[in-house]
Amino acid sequence: MEHLNLNPNAAPFEGISYYGSGLQAGQCGITIDHVKDSHSGQIKCALGIQTELQESSAVMHLTVARPPRPPQLDIIRDSDHFWAYRVGDILHATCIVRDGRPVANISWYLDEEPIPYSQLSPPKIDGDKASDLLSISQNLTKELRPSDNGKALKCVANHPALANNNFVHRQLNVTYPPLPQSNPIDKFGYVLGQNGIIALEIEANPRPHLEWSIRDQVIKEGGHDSTGRIKADEIRDLGKGHYEALLRIADINKHDTEAQYILRAYNDMGNQDYVILISTSPEPEDLDLGVLAIIGIVIAVMIPIVIIFLVIFARITGRWCFSGRGGNVRHTGESSDTESVDVRPKEHKRILPPLKLTTLFKKSEKEKPQDEEERPKSAETVETKIPLEESERQTSTPSEPKEGLVYAELDLVNPNLKPLVKNDDDKTEYAEIVYTQKDTDNANKGHDDNKGAAAS
Repeated sequence: MEHLNLNPNAAPFEGISYYGSGLQAGQCGITIDHVKDSHSGQIKCALGIQTELQESSAVMHLTVARPPRPPQLDIIRDSDHFWAYRVGDILHATCIVRDGRPVANISWYLDEEPIPYSQLSPPKIDGDKASDLLSISQNLTKELRPSDNGKALKCVANHPALANNNFVHRQLNVTYPPLPQSNPIDKFGYVLGQNGIIALEIEANPRPHLEWSIRDQVIKEGGHDSTGRIKADEIRDLGKGHYEALLRIADINKHDTEAQYILRAYNDMGNQDYVILISTSPEPEDLDLGVLAIIGIVIAVMIPIVIIFLVIFARITGRWCFSGRGGNVRHTGESSDTESVDVRPKEHKRILPPLKLTTLFKKSEKEKPQDEEERPKSAETVETKIPLEESERQTSTPSEPKEGLVYAELDLVNPNLKPLVKNDDDKTEYAEIVYTQKDTDNANKGHDDNKGAAAS
């Protein structure tokens, strides 16, 4: 840039004039009416001050935007001379935008859909220091799919000075056989006695050929069956590898709804069969439930299951509201003097299995008359129930008497019975009933000769 001596009173020179509040205020600025490419670069302002021996200066960089050249798209073609790719081929492409100021940005699209950054390499920038022009390039690596066929691969250059010719594109040609569909394919809504059309959309590249098989007849495109009621239309090209096959049926009858319509589509890449069934029933409604609706249904089903599980768990473990429903447990150890006859009514009687213990106390011959005298008194007030152990009844024999400890459970017979209060001088008595099984003849007669009680 030229050296200019500017001040507030100087006239403009080639569209450049002073800008600021005055040199006395220390402001040094310029106004450029028409910016040129030659103005791009460094601008230096020097200002002399009377109290200083040296001038004060400052430097800034002025960038004048220059549009780059139109983008250039290079594709490495590893395919045949028809410039076609197969499904699964790897596409390598490079986009270059040269000589821009500042450097341009590159964007990739497949039609109008942005290409993910995972398929792009980091951009590479090259520059010319003399002209201050920069070039940028970026590579694309993409595996081709059937849906890519017919789409435009586009490279767009983003630059503030580039308004036109800012993109370049190439249309992709991806070849593949007819794509499969779920078989059988159901068609609904046909009416007996009226004409009907079977329509099926097929994806393939290049254009496929069609054959219809109905029972034992084969109908090609543009042909009829032996009755003349069924006609196969020529295939319709819908664009970008999509085609439509049509089969027209005149005066549909019951046999038509019971038949299978097999469509075979084939091209140079392969073939595919489609099985079609028609019905006079209306098309069922599609229950399109959203994600939130599905989650709500699952939660509604799980809540009762969780509640039932918690109730069963609480009942088994005796928690929460089931904590007070424990069974009455009877202790079979030694009794104290305060453990007398329980006068409360018992709804449930629980008999614990007898312990196989030896006799703790045995009645002596001297005490036998006294025990016989006291037995009638207790018989008037209590009723004795002696449960027998099942195993002892099965294994014991009359010839081998077996002794065991038998527990007695006493129920009050007389509801007006008053508890007996003993003096301090009276001794507390403990009783144990010992049962010895005799032979069968004595048991049938009801004679029990081996009962005894020990008292202390």
